[in-house]
Amino acid sequence: MASAHGGAVAVSDVVVKEHAEGWHAFTRFVTAGIIAVVLLLLMFLAHFALGWGFSMFLMIVGDIILVLALLLGKV
Repeated sequence: MASAHGGAVAVSDVVVKEHAEGWHAFTRFVTAGIIAVVLLLLMFLAHFALGWGFSMFLMIVGDIILVLALLLGKV
C-alpha cells in the first residue's frame, strides 16, 4: 500500500529519464502503426473510385513518406 511508506518514495532522475525515453519510443511506434493502418484502409476505400493500381501506388507513396517522416523524427 502506498500509505504504508509514510511519505513519497525517492526515485532516481536517471530512472525517470529512461522511463520517459522508453515511453516516447513506444508512442512513436504506436503512432506509426496507426498511420500505416489508416493508409491501408484508405487504399481499400480508394480502390472503388480509382482502381487497384492507382490505390496501391498511393499507398506505397504514403508508406515511403511515413518512413521518411519516422527517420527524420517528425512522427
